[in-house]
Amino acid sequence: MTAATVAGTRTPVAPAWLRDISASLPVTAQYVLHGSIRDLHMCPVGERVVPLDTVSALTGTLAAEGFGAVLYHSPVHGLTVLGGGTAAGSEAGDLARAVLGPHAGLLGTAVGYPRLGDVLLAVGSTTQARVALVLDYLSQALADDELAPGLSTFFLTAVSHVHSARARVRPGTGGGAERGALHNPVLVLVDKPSDLPSWMVGGDGIRQVPLPVPDLGSRMAAARALLPGGGDAVTQFADAAEGLSLRAMRDIVQLQRDTRRDPGQIVESVQAYRTGVRDNPWNGAELRARVAHGRDALSARVLGQSRAVAHTMDILARTATGMTAAHLPQRGSGPRGVLFFAGPTGTGKTELAKAVSQLVFGGDAGGSGSFRRFDMSEFAAEHTEARLIGAPPGYTGHSAGGELTNAVRQNPYSLLLFDEIEKAHPLILDKFLQILSDGRLTDGTGATVHFAETLIVFTSNLGVGGVEPDDPEIQTKVRAEIVGHFRDVIRRPEILGRIGEENIVVFDYLSRDVARGLALRYLENVKGRVRAEHASTLRIGPRAVEQLLELAVEGRLLGGRGVADAVVVNLVNPLAEVLLERGSRDVTVTALGSETDGVRTLELA
Repeated sequence: MTAATVAGTRTPVAPAWLRDISASLPVTAQYVLHGSIRDLHMCPVGERVVPLDTVSALTGTLAAEGFGAVLYHSPVHGLTVLGGGTAAGSEAGDLARAVLGPHAGLLGTAVGYPRLGDVLLAVGSTTQARVALVLDYLSQALADDELAPGLSTFFLTAVSHVHSARARVRPGTGGGAERGALHNPVLVLVDKPSDLPSWMVGGDGIRQVPLPVPDLGSRMAAARALLPGGGDAVTQFADAAEGLSLRAMRDIVQLQRDTRRDPGQIVESVQAYRTGVRDNPWNGAELRARVAHGRDALSARVLGQSRAVAHTMDILARTATGMTAAHLPQRGSGPRGVLFFAGPTGTGKTELAKAVSQLVFGGDAGGSGSFRRFDMSEFAAEHTEARLIGAPPGYTGHSAGGELTNAVRQNPYSLLLFDEIEKAHPLILDKFLQILSDGRLTDGTGATVHFAETLIVFTSNLGVGGVEPDDPEIQTKVRAEIVGHFRDVIRRPEILGRIGEENIVVFDYLSRDVARGLALRYLENVKGRVRAEHASTLRIGPRAVEQLLELAVEGRLLGGRGVADAVVVNLVNPLAEVLLERGSRDVTVTALGSETDGVRTLELA
């Protein structure tokens, strides 16, 4: 049942937690309200449903039950009368003064907790009028687990009153006249029940009332109130605001007005609120133009992976045009896109991820905040979860936050690379369920971090152990191994389900031609380094080049790293010895010399 309907009708009703308080007044002397106490709540006012804060919602409900005055206390505002003021002449104020008797002078003052006990006893013991006392910000009064002065005595006063209290205030002639005897309750607002001593939150006469996060019905009611005449935008707003408070929804509408967006752009305003960035790069024509012409740029960065690049571009095109999960009624709440790069080591998986980051978000992916790499071999133990999302309260490093959550909070528009995902602890893998499904993650402080604008890339070497370089079935075999790993080895098929088998991009072994081409690149780089560091010229003769290319082909089983190692071991290392001996003089290598004890020599002109 929502705040807007009852029994399928459009008759407005109060939220369930308010109805719970109203129904239990005959048997409850103290309420402990916790949860979304700082949020707004959709409450009926006449024929309308309007957003009210928690204290205003309580005041209205109690007034409907015949309570003539509601006293409110906080360390900031002192003791006041809600709605009626504290001065003589107002009906609520006069009633409060009559109930308080000799303590009436405390109204409008910063009452300490010892004197607040006198107020509580006066309210709870009167039989002449229905009066309630609301106590706010008690959680904040418990600084560093130490009670504010006098608070311990006040707690004892409160709990002893609960043990002796009776429902004895009879109805008058106003609201709630049909009800019998009720308690004059004390309503305590705290962030969580554990902020209070355990004996203050349970037992006969004490009732905990959790205030939940808004459900879809409450969000729909809020959207209708905030977007009058919004049409389809109302439903879009309610769906997009899942996990947000009604207060946040109100702020989003204000943000929408400030940025002069029309109601049809309400989803964009929700994302701007979540990320703190008004301009969403995913919606820009410039990004779509870059992606439309991005295949050549990616192919130039990653050699010999035409199938992987083509598959990646298909997924990027879906992402950039907003067509991810287009078969569903609406866009999901998960990340913008997910890629799973699989295949032999050294074939360009990490390099392609960097190239994608640069293509989508611009800048230098090697040092930009839009590209973050996490080596999952460092998260093989269960306790390393704290490094990713932050340590829980009470543990070392709690205030520092987590590496992952901090990175996304600092830059919500980024590519996150999780390298060798199969090496992560299975319980850490479970964190990705929430990220991939809901696009959000709760960090160690309890704050929510949103991943809805990120691009997530996983890499893995699964399935390549028994595959030969020229095996035409490499795509099928690697995919089957990945499916088996998630289903049978770690027994987390739901994680692969969230990733999507269609998002697995399999890389091939480097071909002979690609290995030779890559080696030629490296040779040119070596020549450039000699020119820059020694102001001299390095010449490599045809025979030496061909020898190096053949060694590079032999090293291609280890991918680009194997090719690079062939160049380093057989050229760079012996060349460094030559440069030390000859200084800044031109060098001409005619051939690779002999190899003794693993040390290569060079034949020079």
